[in-house]
Amino acid sequence: MRQGHPGRRVDKYGRTEAVQGKLGQREALRRLWAHVREFRAQLAVALTLTLVWSLVNLGYGGLAALFLDTIKNYDGKGTMGPLNFYAAVGVGIFIGRGVVNFLMNYAWASLQQRLTMRLRNEVFAHLQRLPVSFFDHRKTGQLMSSLTNDIPAVNAVLAAIQDSLSAPVLMVGGIGLLFFLNWPLALVSCICLPPTAAIIVQASKRIRSYTRQLQTNLAEVTEHADETISGARVVKSFGNEEYEIERFQKHSRHVFKSVLRTLRVRYAMVPLVELLGAIGIIMVLYVAGRQIITDPTSTLTFGKLTFFVLVLQQVANGAKNLGNISVNLTAAGVAADRVFTLLDVKNDIVDRPDAVELEHVDGRIRFADVSFAYSMGIPVLANISFEVAPGEVVAVVGPTGAGKTTIAALIPRFYDVTSGAILVDDVDIRDCTVKSLRRHIGIVPQDTVLFAGTLRENIEYGRLGASEEEIVAAARMANAWEFIEKMPDGLDTLIGERGARLSGGQRQRIAIARAVLRDPRILILDEATSSLDTASEALVQDALQKLVADRTTLVIAHRLSTVRNADKILVLKEGRIVEAGRHAELLAHGGVYSELYRTQFRWDDEAAPPRE
Repeated sequence: MRQGHPGRRVDKYGRTEAVQGKLGQREALRRLWAHVREFRAQLAVALTLTLVWSLVNLGYGGLAALFLDTIKNYDGKGTMGPLNFYAAVGVGIFIGRGVVNFLMNYAWASLQQRLTMRLRNEVFAHLQRLPVSFFDHRKTGQLMSSLTNDIPAVNAVLAAIQDSLSAPVLMVGGIGLLFFLNWPLALVSCICLPPTAAIIVQASKRIRSYTRQLQTNLAEVTEHADETISGARVVKSFGNEEYEIERFQKHSRHVFKSVLRTLRVRYAMVPLVELLGAIGIIMVLYVAGRQIITDPTSTLTFGKLTFFVLVLQQVANGAKNLGNISVNLTAAGVAADRVFTLLDVKNDIVDRPDAVELEHVDGRIRFADVSFAYSMGIPVLANISFEVAPGEVVAVVGPTGAGKTTIAALIPRFYDVTSGAILVDDVDIRDCTVKSLRRHIGIVPQDTVLFAGTLRENIEYGRLGASEEEIVAAARMANAWEFIEKMPDGLDTLIGERGARLSGGQRQRIAIARAVLRDPRILILDEATSSLDTASEALVQDALQKLVADRTTLVIAHRLSTVRNADKILVLKEGRIVEAGRHAELLAHGGVYSELYRTQFRWDDEAAPPRE
């Protein structure tokens, strides 16, 4: 594999895929701990309840000892008072134990959900603020995997924190209690501790490795599912359903195998640890039994032996919890590494400290010797200079790859120029705030993007909080009201994901209505009428003509119908302006535009209705 973007791999075909983060597990866990500390009050409550729970588990066996010894020593002459008392105390202890168990589990679960919500909100907000260039190099599925897989996996750090308290309390406190009860038996029980520790350490190492691979495989499954579901029309149009099913099943098998490897080690560790614990208990029972049988003077009673065995079980539980700490820290570290690597991506489109607010815009745009290159360093635009007067319509044409769409993307600062400057009303757009700049710009993109909500919500997206009258007026101006009022729920009709329930022409008119509602001084049109039928195209073109009136408009032209009426046409070739003028002038010149007309625009011109 050859190296690509940070935190990613690039295969020999140039395809990128998600990999582990680049911080390292230790640094990722350090930063994760900083987030956990923000909930220090809730953490303190959860740890206190865990401590109480652990101490109760160590001590409740003493009640069993009192019960058994009271029964054994009863000679038939005394009262049943002590037994009744111990029974009442036992009921109280176990009721309290149940309450503590509930409160402890709820406290940790609440803390997990708080941490998940905090990180998920932080990651989503960060994604919203990142520049367009970031999404050029990432797949949606990879980002979704961070939100749906990595962030919940980070919660394993809380399980590790819980075990970090309970395991030492159970082990250290338990072993101390064992020696206090009967030190010879305690020495016998400790024989199994070294092999138990060795098994836990080896199992933890394997689980760490398998967990890393599992997170990567989960990301691949999410990524593939997102791509194929969002691209369902393409998959079906080419009849590649079985191919995609096979690909998904391959990724799914990788997850399946990773999970099984992890579970195999985890489930093998548990019975082995329990076997060693059982051997220790049997050895204790054997030695204790011989001591009771052969030594009449022994102070060891059945009650004390029962207490000893119960404490020994808690020590074994502590040993298992100790092994889980490493496993949970690994799972949390791997996930946190990926999450914080994403959060560390910097936004290179930021406001300067002295940036000004663009309160009012006349709409004059000037490109002053602008050059631009994407991250690969290959120049896309070279020394571009032109000016668009307020209210003027300028069309940009040229062969594929000439840089037309790049010019449109530079004006709202989706990218920053490599050199030169872009000025709006003689203000360098880098000297004003991004939000105020974009407030004066409306965009109707080539690929219309609608959200899976109602028609109302999609139009209102142009200016949140617009009134019903304003939304209807925008829809009428965009020639969209005619089909909206025929919908079963009017503006409140659900349109499906990406506007799937609308035709191409209807989607385009909703996008235009959204731009109308925004009422921008500067309008950027990346036309998408070439795939529409004649009737839909006529309605869209009519809506566009209404929209461009009295606005500074930059048209990325694909059809001659908008080119020939433009006040000025810029002809791009290999990132440079090679010609500029009106339609008739450029045709008469016989240059690049004339050639484009003959090869690309001529049939559009002949099919268009005659101009009045």
